[in-house]
Amino acid sequence: MKKTLVAASIAALVAAPAAFADVKISGNVIQEFVSDGDDTGTNEDGLDSAAAVDLVFSVSEDLGNGMTAFAKIHNLSDNGTGSQADQVVGIKGDFGTIVAGRMEDFSEGKVAAMAANDASDTLSIEPNGAYDTARSEGGMAYVSPSFNGLTVGIAGYALDNAAGNGRNGNLDGTDIMVEYSNGPLLVRVAQEKLDSDTAGEQDQKTTSIGVQYKMGDVTLKGYQFDVDNGDFTATNDVDGYFVGADMKMGANTFAVSYAEEDNVNTVTKGNGQNKSTMFSINHALSKRTSLTAAYRSIDDADAGADRDVTAVGIKHVF
Repeated sequence: MKKTLVAASIAALVAAPAAFADVKISGNVIQEFVSDGDDTGTNEDGLDSAAAVDLVFSVSEDLGNGMTAFAKIHNLSDNGTGSQADQVVGIKGDFGTIVAGRMEDFSEGKVAAMAANDASDTLSIEPNGAYDTARSEGGMAYVSPSFNGLTVGIAGYALDNAAGNGRNGNLDGTDIMVEYSNGPLLVRVAQEKLDSDTAGEQDQKTTSIGVQYKMGDVTLKGYQFDVDNGDFTATNDVDGYFVGADMKMGANTFAVSYAEEDNVNTVTKGNGQNKSTMFSINHALSKRTSLTAAYRSIDDADAGADRDVTAVGIKHVF
């Protein structure tokens, strides 16, 4: 009976390929083993499992007159715990792109994302962990066409904060990004502002810039950010930067990076400099499968402890 049902399902799919012609499934599966220890003995040395799965469903439809409708659902799973990262629908054409739904804002998804060149999924060195801009519900964004390499993005978010996150009330978020791309040079600048309607709270503002330059097989990256009134409190400011370089040599990609966060002016988040240095290698077994190894040295002012973390893993992209 089960074989009959499976055969019938396959026959139905083969008989109606047009219904699935514009649907794409992509993503990756990563398995890493991580060794983490600090000079206080809080984290025991030894291998811990760290698994991650990205699963993306994309669909598009030609609307005619140069316009295309699209939608995307992005599911994340870390060590068996899943979440829906992106749920967006939009329209694009000669006028640019309009998208709405749950999405990463420009400050996070475009600018801060440039502060990563390592091969590891677990040991990401990207700074701005104190007041991460992250993803937002109820977003709507517009991205202009490119004018001689110049692109502008404008986004707004209606954010309803959940109980227990330390903030109350509804927040109106805005994010503006300017991107310039010219050959090997890529520059992105963004500013995100979250307006609080709660008495006594300050508006939170994140300003960031990312720069990338390619020279043959070598890519140089830089990122700087500044957060004013983190968590809507006047004393909570943080700034930091990232610099990194990666080089391709045959099937191997070597990467080195350094990140630093300063002036984390809260009791819970510490007060000082958090510094990280990272080295990694990605060895491609094929276009889709690779072996990874990474080492990260952390001077953690928040916890008052230095840590050395290593990770080895395998990754498959589909």
